[in-house]
Amino acid sequence: MNFINKSNWTYRLQQFIIFLLHIILLKWMHYALTETGVMTTKVVLLHFLGMSAYGALLIRGCAAWAKYHYEQELKDSQSKATQNA
Repeated sequence: MNFINKSNWTYRLQQFIIFLLHIILLKWMHYALTETGVMTTKVVLLHFLGMSAYGALLIRGCAAWAKYHYEQELKDSQSKATQNA
């Protein structure tokens, strides 16, 4: 069984994009935590508010994307079932 094949390459691409977005968020967290001592409290607060918003949008976006793919699979399976009936 191949990790990436013709039928699942879109899922693998989706997973890769989500992985990259999470790595960006992780790098941002690392930066904010290591540079906190030289930034003002306001800047640190803005970084953490930004990371919170980014994380929330990432979670919401990933869930919406997964729901879209799930609904497409349901439509495909229903259309195949009606064609076979």
